[in-house]
Amino acid sequence: MPQPVKHSTDAMLDAARALVLDGGPSAASARAVSQATGAPSGSVYHRFPRRDDLVAAAWLRAQDRFLAAYLGALDQPGVRAGVEAAVTVLTWSADHPEDAVLLLRHSLRDLLRGPVSTSLGERAEANRRRLRQAVTRFAAAVGRPPADVTLAVVDLPHAVTRRVLRDRRPATPEEVAALRRAAGLLLEDPAGTPLN
Repeated sequence: MPQPVKHSTDAMLDAARALVLDGGPSAASARAVSQATGAPSGSVYHRFPRRDDLVAAAWLRAQDRFLAAYLGALDQPGVRAGVEAAVTVLTWSADHPEDAVLLLRHSLRDLLRGPVSTSLGERAEANRRRLRQAVTRFAAAVGRPPADVTLAVVDLPHAVTRRVLRDRRPATPEEVAALRRAAGLLLEDPAGTPLN
């Protein structure tokens, strides 16, 4: 019978995320994660042979979690899906503040000092491709220029979310309503066709 895992990968990634948020990317060493979790450093090194793999895995886990919610909203039919995707950035971030701060404060590239393992590099590229394709597909489906869609469903909600997280407070109902209106205006037909 296999031995139960004493120190989970998620606990190690939680520790790496906390270390990055508290002390910057260089703070998330295998030794620091070992001390934070009580896991033997060999256990950390076994799962993450390089510091860059450790911080990349923490960042990609946050991105995977975000994309599951965000792409689920954006993949719905109609312009309203774009509005809901924009709001999802804000609501998901409120529900997952540590992951959201990690994603908004640091790009993956900024966290790394060198190359990551092939599997993590492929995962990062797959996530970039999924996001780009979803935005492009949505823009084509609603007949809007990709630049308008990117502003409405990526740039605008990230700006509002960044401010709310920086202020360490929940979004107000007025901010959520303003985000809905602004995203809707960017996504509606310039001729004034109502949102569907």
